[in-house]
Amino acid sequence: MVGEKCDVLRKGDHQGTDMIIRVRLRSGREIFGLATKNVYGGEWDVGPTWNYLVTGEKPFLVDAGRRGLGLHLLEMIDATGFNGKKIETVVLSHGHEDHDGGLFEFVNATGARIMAHKIYERLIQVYPSDAPSPDKRAFPASCWHCPMSESFSTRNCLDYHKERIGFSVLDVEDSNNRLGDAISVTHVPGHAPDAIAMVIDNEAMLVGDTILPDITPHPSREEFFSWTGPVLSPLYTDAEQLYGLRTYMRSLKKLGEIGEASSIDQFWPAHRLYYNDKWNPTDLHDRIDEMRDHHIRRCADILGIVRERPKTVREICREHFPENLLKGYGINMAMNEVLSHCELMERSRDVRMGEDGMISATGREQFESLINSLM
Repeated sequence: MVGEKCDVLRKGDHQGTDMIIRVRLRSGREIFGLATKNVYGGEWDVGPTWNYLVTGEKPFLVDAGRRGLGLHLLEMIDATGFNGKKIETVVLSHGHEDHDGGLFEFVNATGARIMAHKIYERLIQVYPSDAPSPDKRAFPASCWHCPMSESFSTRNCLDYHKERIGFSVLDVEDSNNRLGDAISVTHVPGHAPDAIAMVIDNEAMLVGDTILPDITPHPSREEFFSWTGPVLSPLYTDAEQLYGLRTYMRSLKKLGEIGEASSIDQFWPAHRLYYNDKWNPTDLHDRIDEMRDHHIRRCADILGIVRERPKTVREICREHFPENLLKGYGINMAMNEVLSHCELMERSRDVRMGEDGMISATGREQFESLINSLM
C-alpha cells in the first residue's frame, strides 16, 4: 500500500499539496516525494504535481512543478534535510507546464543541468514559418495543439515559453548522460510525445502522467504530428511514433512488460498519489487493465452517439460528458478526448471523420479488437 511504504515528513492539504514523503528502497536508496501546487483546478483538476528527489551517488530531481514554484520546491527539498543545491540534474518526465514550469527558477538557483527526452529541446523552440496558424507564431511547437484558448495562453504562457527557449537540454537516453547504473529510462509517448518513465534499482517506477491512479491521462492526437512533424524530422517520420491513443496504448503495454520482467513493487505517479484526504494505492498491472477498459468504454459510448446520425465533436461532447465538465476550457479538454478516440476508431474503420467536421458511424465495431491488439 502506498501509505504504508512511505514516511510522511510534512502533511499537506486535503489534496496533498505541499506534502513531503520519504521512501526507503531495499537497495538503501531514498526517494522523496514533493507535492507542489497545481492551480488549474475546476472540474478537470488533477491535484498537485508530485516531483521526486532520487538520492544516491548522483542525486537528481524528477520534474520541477509549475512556473513560479522552483524556489518553493528548493525549500521543500531543504526541509527533507538534503541540500537542494547539491542536486546535479533535473530530469523531466515530459514537457507540460505543471512539470517543467519551475525549471527556470530551480536551475538558476542550483546550476543543475536539465535532462529530457531528445525531442523536448526541439519542441520548446519557436518556428514562426512552420506554425500552423498566425496566432501560433509566437508559441513553441509543443504548444501548437494546446487546448487552452488564445487569451489564456497569451495571459499565462508567453513568459514561460521565453524562459524555456533558453534551456540547454541533454538527452536523458544518451549513454553518455547516465544517471547511474541502477537507473533506466524508457520513452513512453502518447500522453505527451516526449514522455519518459524511470525504473530505480529495479524496485520503483516513476511514471509521470503516463499512468495515474484515480483518473485517466489525456491522450494526445495523431493529428498533432501534421503540425510538429516538420520540426521533428528526420528523428521521427510518423505520427504513431509519438502521438495518439494507439501510441499511448503501446506505451502502457511497454510499462506492463517492464513490470513483469522485474521485481518492481512500487509505482509512483505525478498526480493523485494522495487526494481527497486519502492515498490512492495502485497496482501497475491492475491499473493498466482498468485504463484499457476505460478507453474501450469511451469508444463504445462515442460510437453509440454517432450511430443514429453524424454529429460534430461538440455535439458528441454535449451528449457524452456531464455539463459540469464542459464549463470554461473544459469543452476544449473534452473535444480532445473525443477526437483522440475517434482517430483510433477511424483506424478500426468504425467511424468516418469528414472534412466538414461531421463524425459518422460506418456500421462496423472493431475498436475493441484493435485496442486489445495494441495491449
